[in-house]
Amino acid sequence: MDKYQDEDGNQYYVYEYKSILGVWRIEKIGEQGFQETDKHGADSFIAENQLTVVEE
Repeated sequence: MDKYQDEDGNQYYVYEYKSILGVWRIEKIGEQGFQETDKHGADSFIAENQLTVVEE
């Protein structure tokens, strides 16, 4: 599970949820709920929102 951050300081978890089905989840930290997508959708979300990896 990778943690990402946008320019405004919002943080997200982006991870593969059901690998056999190719389902990825995007969760905004501090909010309930998530968005499910495929690998392409997850990569697009990261690129469109200019997310950077947060080192823990």
